[in-house]
Amino acid sequence: MTINARLEHPTADELRARLVQMRPWLRENQAVAEQQRRVPQESIERLDEAGIFTLVMPKRYGGADFSTRELHDIYREFARGCGATAWVVWAAAGGNLWSCAFPEDVVAPVYESPWVGNRTFALGGTSRRMSGTARRVDGGWMINGVWPFATGSIHASHGYLAVFYDETDDSKLGMALVPKSELVVRGDWDAMGLAATGSQTVATEGELFVPDARFSTPDRLAERLDELTSQGLGPRRGGIVRSLVVCTAIALGMADQAMELFVGGVEKRSIPYSPYKTQIDAPITHHTVGRAHARIRAAGRVADAAVAELDRLDAAGREPSVLESLELHTDAAYVWDTCAAAVETLFRASGASAIIKRQPLQLIARNCRAGSMHGAHGIDTWLENVGRELCGAKAGDLSTSVLERGRRD
Repeated sequence: MTINARLEHPTADELRARLVQMRPWLRENQAVAEQQRRVPQESIERLDEAGIFTLVMPKRYGGADFSTRELHDIYREFARGCGATAWVVWAAAGGNLWSCAFPEDVVAPVYESPWVGNRTFALGGTSRRMSGTARRVDGGWMINGVWPFATGSIHASHGYLAVFYDETDDSKLGMALVPKSELVVRGDWDAMGLAATGSQTVATEGELFVPDARFSTPDRLAERLDELTSQGLGPRRGGIVRSLVVCTAIALGMADQAMELFVGGVEKRSIPYSPYKTQIDAPITHHTVGRAHARIRAAGRVADAAVAELDRLDAAGREPSVLESLELHTDAAYVWDTCAAAVETLFRASGASAIIKRQPLQLIARNCRAGSMHGAHGIDTWLENVGRELCGAKAGDLSTSVLERGRRD
């Protein structure tokens, strides 16, 4: 399948239609992507031709400017084909917020040069263990460090790297824009789920000089977001919370794919040592499908409500409050946990042959559970966080990403 007519500014409906066209091919190549531990270059090229990478570019450089609803629907359709590939595009899109923080003459060349795929990746560490360090020198900074989980780094030309620039103050956190050619890539991503994301470790080889123009902070990012939004050139409101709510579409899309695969086999699949010839004859199958469907539907309703809330806030011209942010974070974690449980229910009911790697359900189950275990999606953490806020209990500052440190209520 080849898509010949690529639009400069495809609409949300056009992108969804193209992903529907690509779905069989994406599904067929899920296992190949996992084996290669990266999105294959052919996939990148086809997605680029379809205009999918307009999702990962700032609006002022020709990127998409979609509502949360439109983005959510695109990513859900995407993940019905391949959840890991959708994850890479989503992660690259989130990192592009940092492109708002740097001077135009620094950022423009990143997006205006010919390129296939995502241009940047971003690593916003929540701790010193997951970030680098920076020290001030004439004209800039010397950075040093190792950054794990660099999703999108395989296909990008530049990276945004989180760095602490004060040894004693964890609030002193910045972001450095670095050409990937100046970094060491370790190719060490080998995970039980989302292996195809290629989320390898990147590092400096000793200290690396970064000029002042390519160094910024969360406060500066927040200022630039306000400036660009007031000019109609910035991203929609919501920041990292909006990104996480959009990401729930990937969990739902993988769950949709799992349900389709399971139901498609019930008339052929047997249940050994039972009186039923095929699964469709067994009441337990109907119960299993009903339970998984209820979970997916409930998770979808939660996601829909969160999407609608963010679009209402954007229309009203304001960011989510502290409580609203906590609730939306918790909604996202709930959706991921619930979808992972639904997919695992279907996987467990698929019989012993489902463990064979050529069977796609086992891969979807591992990918969905891996997504639910991402640091931002931990259900127990977010239930505690929102519960503590509702109870008025005091606690220390949350361990947040560098993007969230720039959020202002």
